[in-house]
Amino acid sequence: MVFKENLRKIFEGVFGGYKIKHDEKLKPLHGEYWITLKENGEVIDYRHDTNIIVNTASILIARLLKDSHEPAAGITYLAVGTGAVGWNLQNPPQPTNTQTALFNEIARKAFTTQDVTFIDPDTGNPTTTPTNVVDFTATFAETEGVGPLVEMGLFGGDATDVPDSGSEVNYRTFPVINKTNSMSLTIIFRITC
Repeated sequence: MVFKENLRKIFEGVFGGYKIKHDEKLKPLHGEYWITLKENGEVIDYRHDTNIIVNTASILIARLLKDSHEPAAGITYLAVGTGAVGWNLQNPPQPTNTQTALFNEIARKAFTTQDVTFIDPDTGNPTTTPTNVVDFTATFAETEGVGPLVEMGLFGGDATDVPDSGSEVNYRTFPVINKTNSMSLTIIFRITC
């Protein structure tokens, strides 16, 4: 108790008794997504919601801040899956921030430079100027990612085209999308830092 009181007096002496005030709070990393399912060029399902940034995202960010050569990349893949055996496909479990992989990944798409876009936070329009908002877009063609999809996530760091590889950045479950081999699926994940 005496130690804490002495520490308080030292602190007040150093800072002249001024109270340090920090009114502005940092906004947490967050995201949202858009899903568009098309058949014969016609939209048959459209969804928009928030996504869950998982705990391993902060580890990937810290690795990139420490050394941009390890890992060699940030977010590089979007993966989709059919969930765990026994899930209610119309009402899958809510996503959690402790997720590190999909329960049953069936397809993953690599992002090209054209698939990753900075977004102007004021207008919502794409921009070539770096901002704190980034869109990641992946399209699964008719023969890709076919099945009863209920989960998806972004992966980076050491991610490859091998399922479950890399660091998961976010995760989302949703009511089933029954994608057939006559449908294309476009997913846009937006991350705001």
